[in-house]
Amino acid sequence: MPAGLRARLDHFVWDLPTVKIDYRLAEPMPWTARNARGAGVVHIGRDVPGLVEWSAELEAGRIPEQPFALMGQMTSIDPSRSPAGTEALWLYTHLPRGVTDEAASARTVEHSEAMLDRFAPDWRDLVIERIVRTPRTLQEANANLGEGAVGGGTQQLLQQALWRPVTGLGGPRTHIPGLYLGSAAIHPGGGVHGGCGYMAARAALTDSGRLGSGVGRLWSGALRGIYADADPAWVGTGRATTAQRR
Repeated sequence: MPAGLRARLDHFVWDLPTVKIDYRLAEPMPWTARNARGAGVVHIGRDVPGLVEWSAELEAGRIPEQPFALMGQMTSIDPSRSPAGTEALWLYTHLPRGVTDEAASARTVEHSEAMLDRFAPDWRDLVIERIVRTPRTLQEANANLGEGAVGGGTQQLLQQALWRPVTGLGGPRTHIPGLYLGSAAIHPGGGVHGGCGYMAARAALTDSGRLGSGVGRLWSGALRGIYADADPAWVGTGRATTAQRR
């Protein structure tokens, strides 16, 4: 791997640490909002102004007392996930970047479940089993989930599109022939389910001659060598001379 690429990877930024809770419920979630019943995914906890506050708290390094969370009602969209009449459910929310300790995770679980009390009273009576996955346990189970981040790295502009995961890659191809990235760390990121693997598969098929070259090759290949061998001192400055380009 080129030295310049290694240096740029040192500046890779993870997305926010995740706290995830898996539940087995004896019955579907008793939401007070009827539209939430039977929905595949429920966004819960904060309104639009509240989302701004929640995000600001995370960026300021504070653990929100009123979290925002996503909840997936798996049996509602796939009845094979659990016995008839029950519900397989997950919830996840975030901690501030760099905060991955178990005490912070426990506080976030407490706040999240208190939030559920407001929107689905008596839900606790339905819990058969609960499994908490903290940033540390997520990373221990899968080294790709660095610091408990599940999005393959921040998707801010500094690390999106042509710059994902770093300048010099910008797509599924790597500097090692035959090795492709198919994770959320490449464009379009974790928010487009299956998109990253699709691009990696197409790149591999194109390079093997099974697909035409086309313009798709430009997306992930044109900038592959830019700054790849740059002196590490230039990394992060946004500057490079012609001599430092491949």
